[in-house]
Amino acid sequence: MRRTSRINPRALSWSIGAGIGYSFVLTVIMALSSLIVKGFYPPFEFSIAPIRSLIVSPLEGVVQVLILLALILFVLPIRGNAIVRELTSARNLAIYTSAGYLILSLLPYAISTGYLQAYIGLVIAFNLINGVIAGLASQISLG
Repeated sequence: MRRTSRINPRALSWSIGAGIGYSFVLTVIMALSSLIVKGFYPPFEFSIAPIRSLIVSPLEGVVQVLILLALILFVLPIRGNAIVRELTSARNLAIYTSAGYLILSLLPYAISTGYLQAYIGLVIAFNLINGVIAGLASQISLG
């Protein structure tokens, strides 16, 4: 008899959905932090990509990276034995989504266009791609 994958399809679909949602939440948080920094220091331009912000406006980039690290640190502690697997899954998902966000958030800036609709479409696309990859990676890492 052939052995199939041990990944639960239902858990995988929930993980992918949560990854997509968390990626959109990260985008909203980074956009708000960019607007707040722009409010205090007007010469900075709006950016949702922390790596690009580190190059274009270092203060904004540092703030965005610190916020991303704080969100990762928020999910790290696991106490108790009752729900260790679920919390480990959530922790892995948050770490993979945040790491993917650092790289994939550069997508809207890699393809330059003058249309706002294209920028918004690229933001939606990288969030979907990031969520799917992070959800799949978090389920594979659980084994």
